[in-house]
Order: sequence, then C-alpha cells, then structure tokens
Amino acid sequence: MKRALPLLLLLAATAQAATSAPAPYRQFDPMEDYLPHVKGDMSLSGSYKHWKDPANLDWRMAGNPEENWKLNWKFMDPPFNASVHGGHFAADRGEEIFHELNRKAGRTGKFATCLGARKGNLKGLRSQYPMYRKDLRHVAGLEEVIEHCAAKEGRELQNGSYDNSAVSVYVASQSTGMPIKINVTSAGPLKSAYERGRKVFHARAGRINLACSSCHTYQIGLHLRGTVVTTPYGDVAHYPVYRTRYQLQSLHLRFIECNLATRTQPLKPGSQAYTDIEVFLTGLTNGYPVSVPSERD
Repeated sequence: MKRALPLLLLLAATAQAATSAPAPYRQFDPMEDYLPHVKGDMSLSGSYKHWKDPANLDWRMAGNPEENWKLNWKFMDPPFNASVHGGHFAADRGEEIFHELNRKAGRTGKFATCLGARKGNLKGLRSQYPMYRKDLRHVAGLEEVIEHCAAKEGRELQNGSYDNSAVSVYVASQSTGMPIKINVTSAGPLKSAYERGRKVFHARAGRINLACSSCHTYQIGLHLRGTVVTTPYGDVAHYPVYRTRYQLQSLHLRFIECNLATRTQPLKPGSQAYTDIEVFLTGLTNGYPVSVPSERD
C-alpha cells in the first residue's frame, strides 16, 4: 500500500497538469461589439437604409453590379421574384411531410406540438428559433428540432437533408412577414450561445486562415471570387433558401459551403459551433421579417 501511494499521487498530479494545460492557440479578428438587432447594420456597412424596407427596394441598384450588394441580395426573394422556383416546390414537399407526421394515427398533432406550435398553429414559430429545448438540454435550431421530433414519429429526417429542409421551409413560410425575435441580451442559454457564436465568428481557421468576420465584417462591399461581400445582418430570415446552383440549402449547409471554400474542416449540421453561429446571426436579424420560400443564385 505504501508503494502504491506515491504512484497514485503521481497519477493525480499528471491528471491535474493535463487538465490545466493551456488551450491551443487560436487567432481572432478584432472582436466587434455588434448590436443584436438588424438596425445595427447602420454602423457596420451603412447599407441597411437600402434594404430595411422589403416592400420598397430600389430596383435600379439591383441591376448595378457595383451597388447591388447594398441591397444585401434581398431583391432576390419573394415577392420581388414572382416566378415559381424550387423554394415553392420545397415548401409543398415540406407541407406533405409535415401533415403525414402530424396526422399519424394515435398521435395527431404531436409533431406540431413537439416543434413548439401552440394548439397546432405554426404562425410565428420560425421567428422564435433557435431556442433552448429542455428535452434536448441545449439550444437548437429548427432543423435539428425537426429531426428530433420526426424521430419520435418513427421517421428519419436527417438535419441537412432535402426533406428536413423542406419541412423547415414549410414551417418557416407560416411566419413570413413576421419579424425575427430571439432574446440574446438576458442571461441564459441563448445569450451564452450568442456570445460563443460571436467568438467563433471572429476565430480564424483553415489553410488560408480566415474567420467569418474576415469577409462579412471587414470586406463588406469588396469583390471576392466574382461576388461582392454583404453584411451579416438580416440574412438568416431567408433560410432555408433555394439555391439555383445547389438546390435547397439550410443555414448549416451554407456554413459547410463557406468552410470548404476557405479550406476549413466542416462540421456536422446541428453541431454546437454551427448552432452558436446561427444564434449569433439570428440575433443580428432581430426585427427583420421572415421571408420564405426564397431564392438565390
């Protein structure tokens, strides 16, 4: 026993040293203090005045390659593009799946209730996501919750899949015109996620050492690989979005696309880091109306 004691002390000291080891070095862009409301863009890019009113956009700017970024691409979304596009077909598919799950024998209405709908009414639900879920014990985006609730009904709707995003489009479409409203200023899980997301947004990573903010804060209005970088404010209100190049794209799939473009290892849809960035960007979208289904190139 006397011989074992020094060994136990050594192991304990080694474990303590391992747990107290410094975190790996990370480089960050200068940490901006963003206003968690869409009007915060007035001091960031100055473009907010051009796109704050979705019903009164200047179409002349949309046709000018040097100015259309000031519309934050919102001129691409309905009702400005009145033609039927893939986002509408996705909403139809999502509605079909939603009702299949929500009318399951013996469990009528359970799917909608699991999503957070009150008395089966989906109106306004999208404007409240991401939210803290007691059953999941963490903050979750709508697509993660759709996967979770569908599994309860015996169906696999993997986060990031077309059918999962289609259900999300349908659910979100019931809140079109309603402003995003999540509370990221009061102490709690959402504020913590917002602050983590803000930090990740500024964290440099990948082979070319870029952060989200490297482009979407410090390069707004400048050309990047044939496109012009837009503000991070207001964008979340349009997801999932129909991309004419990539079909249906959830916000987390968009994060994956950005990671791949900057040669950074992407994460799994629904991962905490992606959800934290989603909360951060949704906070920057507070006050802007949901516009789904939407379309972009």
